Formats: sequence, structure tokens, C-alpha cells
Amino acid sequence: MRVPWAALLLAGCGSGVVLTMDSGSTPAPPEGSEDDDDVYAGGPCEFFHDLDEFTFEEGDTIRFETGCVGLDSEDIEITLSGAPSDVSFRADGDAYDFRWDTDGTHSGPWELHIAAKAKGSDDFPETATLSLFILENEDAARSDPPDPETYTEELGLDVMHIEVDGSLSQSDSDATVWFRGKEYTGAQIKIRGASSSNYPKPGYTVEFGDDELGIPGWEPDDRDHLVLLSPFDDNSYVRQKLIYDQWAAMAEYWGAERLTPRTFYLVVYIDGEYNGLFIGLDRPDNEFIRHMGFDNSGNLYKAVNHNANFYLTDTSGNAKSSLSSGYEKKEGEPSTDFSDLEELIAFTGGSSDAQLVANASDHFSLEEWMDWFLLVSYSLSEDSAGKNSYLYHDPSEDTWRYVPWDFNHAWGQNWYTLRIDVDDINEYEGTNRVFKAIQSVSSSDGALWDRFRSMRTDGPFELAWMLAQVDGYYEEIDDAATRDWDRWGDAYRSYSGWAGSRNSYNDWTDYEEEKEYLYAWLEERAAVYQDRVPD
Repeated sequence: MRVPWAALLLAGCGSGVVLTMDSGSTPAPPEGSEDDDDVYAGGPCEFFHDLDEFTFEEGDTIRFETGCVGLDSEDIEITLSGAPSDVSFRADGDAYDFRWDTDGTHSGPWELHIAAKAKGSDDFPETATLSLFILENEDAARSDPPDPETYTEELGLDVMHIEVDGSLSQSDSDATVWFRGKEYTGAQIKIRGASSSNYPKPGYTVEFGDDELGIPGWEPDDRDHLVLLSPFDDNSYVRQKLIYDQWAAMAEYWGAERLTPRTFYLVVYIDGEYNGLFIGLDRPDNEFIRHMGFDNSGNLYKAVNHNANFYLTDTSGNAKSSLSSGYEKKEGEPSTDFSDLEELIAFTGGSSDAQLVANASDHFSLEEWMDWFLLVSYSLSEDSAGKNSYLYHDPSEDTWRYVPWDFNHAWGQNWYTLRIDVDDINEYEGTNRVFKAIQSVSSSDGALWDRFRSMRTDGPFELAWMLAQVDGYYEEIDDAATRDWDRWGDAYRSYSGWAGSRNSYNDWTDYEEEKEYLYAWLEERAAVYQDRVPD
């Protein structure tokens, strides 16, 4: 169908399409012209084209017709610029036929400029611009890596290019990074994670040199590192982002100052090769704490196993050889001094339920721990109720703060992608001593569920809020996630870390099926909690 370019400009391009329509409003006459009719003797050209896709892949043939509505190609002269010289552009009846057989050298944004005027006239031409985007395709003929200075976006998302000096491993390798067209030299990259480090598509930590990375919308707009979180173990692509955004929304709902890791979607290329969709994520450290507006001179600990349970005993019920068992110290000097953490565990593990609740404010915000419980229990993040969390001892207020971390086990799947029944309830009393105390004392248990009811009514536990968040993610990433799944779907199904562990209930899903599963799980989970915690 032939479409007026101006009409497309007004209609918009839709989600995921890189399209700019700058239809040719007639330019001003050349300076010194006395008669506009002489300059525009051919009359206005209402440009049309019959192109209905504007994003292509290297190796595709791009073909469309263009011209001026009501004017035969014999009457007008149309010229093209902005395309390679070997593109075919010729008159054909009442239109001009455009054909471009793209190859592996053509990735990136292209602006095709069309100019039209009456044949044989000295008219000042009318113009229009059609913006196309050609995705990198390493299988195309004459394949060549995309230019990191110009290939800055893909399917509406920012692109990060990383050139590694040497091979990737769990140790730092020197690298050069390009982001939003800017080059960052002196960077380093390493594969991150424990079990996830073996993924065919692992995540990474990128450290920057003196020239710190700027991320639009993050304040302050500079950082010396970034986590690139791989969604290889989540073919819905949104589980982890939903958790982090929910925690931030909970803090905002209560007007509470908290440590809330930020996230954004981006596409990553390593050594010119498409690696796909990732989530850019704050890394909990002293820079992150400073960015959050807190005094960053305190001690930061990461819970690395389930002995980080706030009890005096380990997961086997034996007395801990050290009360800091289960934790690694990430920030603070001296690095071997865990005395403040041991004092905290002595309090939580050595107090009765009533004593813990009554005296919690001397050590941490009980409401913050309540919200931590609600965050992980509702989402069934069963690997994050004690383990996979950070604790920060804020020296300015002599209080402990929680930082959420690592949620591939959430929202209806575990960390190796098996399904979790939507009816499951886990109160984490054996996993987290503080959670047990909160639920064992009637006053704090009542306050806990009052908080939940409030946030379910008009906050981040309202089903409509969750669905709107997920809708927004998919509006942003759907095309990029589809492309990622095309690249990694077979590896996801065959990965030895979880292949063979599914049964008939846990059938494999593709990206679209997993989206449906997640939406259904969220709706059913809301119904489960409506029955469990009535209004």
C-alpha cells in the first residue's frame, strides 16, 4: 500500500521501530526570488512510499516504490542520496523503484534523502527523509563487525561494544568499551557469577578507568563499573528487573531512604559479535552507596551461603564457629574485621522473638526487614531470603541496611528454571531469624500484613502495578528479546546445567510462552494472597 510520508510522520512508527519521518515541508524559496510560483512551478509533491518495515537485517533486500502522488515519473525528477552507490533507484511508470541488496558491511542507521522537482525546471526541490536501521548479521555475506561509534542503538535500546584484549575469564581482562558512541579506554571485564559463569551467555562485570561511564537518567551520571546481568536463565527477560524496581517502589511508597540498585536494558557486542540483551545493574559497593546518598565509609558484607541466617547455628543446626559464617566482606577496613557483623548476629541469634522485635531499632529498621520479607516471600525468591543479599553498616546512623541481590530464582521459577507452584508459601523462618521473630510476635506480625495490605491497595504489591511494569518492559524490549531468543534459544534448551531436569509439568517454553506463563503466574499469585491475606 502506498502511504503518504507525512501521514506516517503523524501516525508514528510503533514500538521497536527505528523510524524518523521528516516529510518534505516545502523549503523556503532561494534568497532573491521574486515569484514563488516560478520557483515552485511543478506544484507541491506529496511524497508516498509502500514500505511497511523500517528495520532490516544485513543480507535482506530492501525494496519499495516512492514518488509524488498524482505525478508520473516522466514529469518529475527524483534523486536519492544517503545510500550506497550500488543501490538501484530508477523510474518505473508513476513511481521510482528502490532496491538495495544489503550485505554484512551495512549495519547501522541509514537516512535516505529524497529530492523531487519537475523535470527540466530550475525549481527548488522538495525533500523527504526516510530513516532505516539495518541490524548486524554475522551470517551475511561480507560480514564485518558493526562500527561502535555509529552503531549505538539497536531496536530502541542502547548498545555497548566491548573489545577484549585477550580472552574472557573470571579474572580481569583489559578492554576498550564504547557506549552511546563514546570510547572508554583502560577498562577491564570479567565473567561474573558462580554457577551462572558457566552459561553459554554469561554475565559480566565491567570496570572503567579514569573516564567513568555515564548512564542517562542515573544520578550522579558517572560510575567506574557496571554489572551486565545475563537473562540467559530467564527467558521472560524481566524477572530480575521487576524485583529491583519493586524494591525501589517500596522505598518510594514509604518515603524511606534505602539502598535500591538501578537497572536498564541494553544490547551488548563483544569483539564485534552479537551477545544479545542484557540488564545493566548497579554493583553494591562503596561507589553505589555514595550514589545512593549515604556515607560510604562503612562495612559492606555479602551473604554467600545459607549460613547467613541471623541464627547462632548453621544450616545443619550446629553452633557456628564464627558468627560471621556465610558472609564475605566487600568493603571496609580492616578487611579481616567482622566484629560489627558478629555483634549483629549475636543480637538476632541470642534474643527471644519478643526481645528481637522490641530492640530491633537499636540495630536496623524493622520495617525495612518486613519489606525484605514481603519482597522475597511474595515472589518466592527462595534463594534470597538470607543468602544473595548485602548488609551495609551505615556509620552515620549506626544502623544496618539491606541491599537486594540475585533474583533469577523468582516469580514462578527457580535458579535452574524449574517451575514453582503459584500456591507455594514459604515463611523463611528457618532461613532468616529476623523473619521468624517478626511473624512470631503478634504486634509485628500484624504490622507486617498491614504494610502488605496497604501496598496491595495502591502500591507496588497491587496486581495492576505489577502488570503495568511488565507491560512497560515488553513495550521496550520485545523486539530485542525476540532477537536474543533467536540467538540463544537452542542453547537455553540444551544447557547441561539444567537439561534433563524437567518433567512433564515443567515443559520447556519459548520466549512468547514464558511471557504468557509469567503474566498468568502474577495474576494467580495475587489471588493466592487475596485468600491468604484478606482485605
